[in-house]
Amino acid sequence: MTFIVLFLCMFVFLGHYISVDTSWGAQGEKAVLTSPELHSEEWSCIRLIYQIATASETSFDPTRLNLYLRLQGESFDHLLWSAKEPSDSWLIASLDLRSTTKKYKIVLESVLGQDNSASIAVFEIKITTGYCIECDFEENHLCGFMNQWNPNVNWFVGGGNIRNSQSIFPRDHTLNSELGKQPVDYLN
Repeated sequence: MTFIVLFLCMFVFLGHYISVDTSWGAQGEKAVLTSPELHSEEWSCIRLIYQIATASETSFDPTRLNLYLRLQGESFDHLLWSAKEPSDSWLIASLDLRSTTKKYKIVLESVLGQDNSASIAVFEIKITTGYCIECDFEENHLCGFMNQWNPNVNWFVGGGNIRNSQSIFPRDHTLNSELGKQPVDYLN
């Protein structure tokens, strides 16, 4: 799998990160970081490791972190993702980026809110080829998908010997054998 890693600060492996806080700016001010020109004709996954820290949990005008897509030849940025909830630890955001024939840039924007003590830190941005969610259901979970509960029919992870399950599938898709797992829709 090919990938591009945009190290937003030198020596990330030593624990460095980039940050913006209220000591360097005032409410409403923006810090903008723009990637080099990128190009991918396939779907890509953008993974961002970040943290928003504030002194207060609620705010009328919270500090925000925004991620935009700037397509070559267009005069505006497309908002891909935004976060404003503070946390005590690093968070991971993953989002799919549609394939495009145009070159583009990723724009990272922090907007300082009204909180007197707030900061945003970014540890890593990673762009990989392919979708963000890859799931072969070989683990005993639904890979983050959630059932909308129905008393008559629901998804379960089937597995083990496929011939002994309620499934009519002759072979598993990942192991190409009678063993393995797949989501199965069982009628109750």
